[in-house]
Amino acid sequence: MDKSVSHMKRRFLVILLSSLLGAMTTVSYSAYANNKDRLSSIRQSIAEQEKKLAQQRIERAALNKELQKQETSIAKLLESIQSIDNALNKIDQQITQLNGQISELEKDQAKQRKILANQLTHAFLLGRNSGIELIFQAKENERKERIIQYFGYFNQFRQQKINQLKTIQMELIDRKQKVEIKRQEQQVLQDKQKQERASLVANRQMRKKTLIALDSSMQAGQQKLDELRENEAKLQTQLDQARHNARRKSEQESQKAAEIRSRQKQSNYKPTVSEKALMARVSGIGKPQNKLSWPLAGKVIHRFGEALQDELYWKGLVISAKEGATVKAIAAGRVILANWLQGYGFLVAIDHGKGDMSLYGYNQRVLVKVDDNVQTGQAIALVGNSGGQGKPALYFEIRRDGKALNPQAWLKQ
Repeated sequence: MDKSVSHMKRRFLVILLSSLLGAMTTVSYSAYANNKDRLSSIRQSIAEQEKKLAQQRIERAALNKELQKQETSIAKLLESIQSIDNALNKIDQQITQLNGQISELEKDQAKQRKILANQLTHAFLLGRNSGIELIFQAKENERKERIIQYFGYFNQFRQQKINQLKTIQMELIDRKQKVEIKRQEQQVLQDKQKQERASLVANRQMRKKTLIALDSSMQAGQQKLDELRENEAKLQTQLDQARHNARRKSEQESQKAAEIRSRQKQSNYKPTVSEKALMARVSGIGKPQNKLSWPLAGKVIHRFGEALQDELYWKGLVISAKEGATVKAIAAGRVILANWLQGYGFLVAIDHGKGDMSLYGYNQRVLVKVDDNVQTGQAIALVGNSGGQGKPALYFEIRRDGKALNPQAWLKQ
């Protein structure tokens, strides 16, 4: 009996243990299956997110390309409008000058008519009186000859005045015709200007929509950081390429400048104006002694070293200024870059020699081209908000041997 009970207990324990092991195996397998499903779901989410980010990058690239196209069109329209304004001012001056000439001619015409009228009156009176005098005075033949001679003088003088009046009349007609032509030219230009201004408004509205689309396509801070890094990298690439393209000419000019300096030391040689300009543009910008003039007057809204986004910092100054204000070169040099760049808009880079360079971005449009030699204080661009900026300002950098340095160390305080 005891053995039978003991056997039953052992059998029960075996069955219970088997059941427990089976249950544990089922739970373990179920957990594994759940983890596998979660991992698969996470991987799928990552793939979808990467696909979404890739699509966003494609869309942003297209939007940036559209922004470049729109801002280039705006720059061309502004240049065209300025050209029309200049032409209209010139026509206004010409019309004013022609009207002044017409006024003088009309005065001269009135004067000549008065002189001619007086001559005719005197001739008439002389003709009436001469007949009476002939009756009472002697030497009739002499008097006749004298009167005939007088009439000859009068006729000659009168014909001269008549010819002068004809000339004045022709000149008046000519001037009035020229005024009419200028007014027609003026009307054509005014119509064109009106169309250009309408196109400018339309382009600015399209640009605004593009900027809204760009903002909405990049909400996360990491995305903004990535784009800022991309912009910096593209700028560096463009500058490296520009310096490479300009290297040969820069070396030639530096060598020539060294030869001129050597001649100065050895023989008191006096350089020509062009040689002085050459030496100036390859001499660098010197030590940071707060001596250089600012590229324009305005309020500094971002300073060198200020936080830009997370670990990124401003590498230059952002100077707020009125749209269309003139941007000037801080020192003599040669233009190595004048182009639209993502994030910087229309940008001008000037090589000053000795590894020194200055950069001017966000411009409305540029007034120089690559390889242009510029002098200190020369106008090189007009202030704008290109590159997707919200308000007109100038982005300004100074670089030495490729490294961005604080511009305010060179600029006057």
